[in-house]
Amino acid sequence: MKKLVAYHLVTILPMMIVMQLFLFDYIGWGNFFALFIVYFFVYRPVLDYRRLKSKGLVNREEFVRSWGFIRFKYVQELMFKK
Repeated sequence: MKKLVAYHLVTILPMMIVMQLFLFDYIGWGNFFALFIVYFFVYRPVLDYRRLKSKGLVNREEFVRSWGFIRFKYVQELMFKK
């Protein structure tokens, strides 16, 4: 259970920080949008790949060939299973 909680914290905490920075006007629309894109197209797929690889569900070739969208096939394993 600890690993599952840690995974959720590591994946959600950066976006929560970015949203707080935006809401309190520390960053503008451009920076928010850039960080949003980096989070969803770089940061999150890398973390999901590492978790799926550690569980033995995907390999590098599969993940790259699917452009990272194979992670949506394993949502249950990523979000709810240890």
